[in-house]
Amino acid sequence: MVDKGSHSSNLRSKAEAKISTTPSGGPELTIEEAKELMHELEVHQVELEMQNQELREAQHRLEDIRDQYTDLFDFAPIGYIILNEKGEIENINLTACSLIGIDRTKIIKRALSAFMGANEARVLYIKLKEAFQNGILKPFELEINRNNSGSFHALVQGSITKNIKGLLQCRLSMQDITEVRQARIIQRQHKALQSEKEKIQQYLDLAPVVFILLDKDHKIQMINQKGCNLLGYDRVELLGQNWFDFLICKENGKEYDPNLIDFERKIKLLSPELECKVRCKNGEERMMSWHNTTFLGKNGDQIGVLSAGEDITVRTKLDEEKQIYTDNLELKIEERTKELIKALEAEKRINDLKSNFITIASHELRTPITIVMSSIILIERYNSLGQYDKSNKHIARIKSSVDHFVNILDDFLSLHQLDKGIIQIHKEVFDLEPFIQNIITDMKGLLKKGQRINYRHTGSKKLNLDPKILRNIILNLLSNALKYSNDQINIKSALRTDHLTITIEDQGLGIPEEDQKNLFTSFFRASNVEHIQGTGLGLSIVQRYLELFGGNIKFKSILGKGSAFTIVIPIS
Repeated sequence: MVDKGSHSSNLRSKAEAKISTTPSGGPELTIEEAKELMHELEVHQVELEMQNQELREAQHRLEDIRDQYTDLFDFAPIGYIILNEKGEIENINLTACSLIGIDRTKIIKRALSAFMGANEARVLYIKLKEAFQNGILKPFELEINRNNSGSFHALVQGSITKNIKGLLQCRLSMQDITEVRQARIIQRQHKALQSEKEKIQQYLDLAPVVFILLDKDHKIQMINQKGCNLLGYDRVELLGQNWFDFLICKENGKEYDPNLIDFERKIKLLSPELECKVRCKNGEERMMSWHNTTFLGKNGDQIGVLSAGEDITVRTKLDEEKQIYTDNLELKIEERTKELIKALEAEKRINDLKSNFITIASHELRTPITIVMSSIILIERYNSLGQYDKSNKHIARIKSSVDHFVNILDDFLSLHQLDKGIIQIHKEVFDLEPFIQNIITDMKGLLKKGQRINYRHTGSKKLNLDPKILRNIILNLLSNALKYSNDQINIKSALRTDHLTITIEDQGLGIPEEDQKNLFTSFFRASNVEHIQGTGLGLSIVQRYLELFGGNIKFKSILGKGSAFTIVIPIS
């Protein structure tokens, strides 16, 4: 602060010097004039003193306001930084220093980019350059390093002003949004998992058999609509209930000893196949055939069970009636031997198909569900430890497993609809070439590294056909080519006046010659692809779809060199 006496002395010296340069010899004053002049000087002196007092008071007020501004600046809940055009820190509040973890004396005049990675520094440079040119610094996010303690995500925004020297400077605010970002990630993950669960539930509801997912305490975690309809309950009434409360466990017509119930329950759930009765809401008892898939933890303990059940009440009753009928009509056995043999063979074929269906469903569904369950457990563990970045890999695994799960259920649903004859053809006119290009685009997510799809079309463009069924045919053939090949896939389509021809050629594993005769049989899989996931339904479904169009399919395959499938559909 300037010394007041020294300041007055300087002013006095300057005044005397100015008077000394003023020419003398003016008119002499009378006593009255001198008195009047002295009075004026005294009044002027009082006015100056009053002005000086007002200036001192104003100075004190300015100092108080400056102190208040400094407190507001330093102790604001948001970090504030003032940068020059070079990106150097000219001023920074205590909150921003605390976020970065460095004392203010060690941060002034340093570049803000020194506290972030190279990519973030480039982003800051571009944003500041645009701001100094346009006068606007729009909000954006940066990852800023803390001193020897990791980093944090900051929301940065500000404005361009001029300092007292007229130089441009950027006044920006910095807010730590790390927890907000983590909350967003958790919320998105939760929504994604919920969405996938709902998607699984939708497909399970379309299944023709009962599906029930139990936890380690035998409580129902998921049940499809078929199961709800069978038991006569709403889904909300069943979720969380102990499944064994609905099972009727009898031995020699008597209820089990209560002391053995828990042991028997574990034995039943570990058994891959089980037949028992269930009690419905209306008191009715239904005989069920169950196929259980048990999920085991790292220590070998049971953590859950997926049960697929088929209502065999009618079949069981028919079996009982058949036995009674056989016992009472022994005299007619010889006459009906041939008919009975045919019936038994037909029944055996049906049972074989059902057995294949349940076996493949149990085997194929177990893998994606096991992956989903293990990934969910790991995500919960990582979230509890705050290691949210490790969850992304397992979320991707869940999505991939759900896509595989959905493809399996789509195959089963298509087979069911074809068996029931409920698929109808709905023709419409569309452009073939962009139609196939869209399918290829949709399949690009399944491409392996180094794979590509080449497509060429010849002939007319317009086609009058059912696009949904044609899409399913092409998807099945193309997915097979992608699955069993690592190289390029060639697709050729030709539309003539009376027929459509589409060829899909791969350079993959090829089909063993001894397996080619059974290639279009349901559930059949070639011997050289048993290690690759699949249901063995794709080509069977394609052939039956083509029968609806009156078309046909043929193929050429060389083991180890690849396969080419060609479909021909007549155009009316």
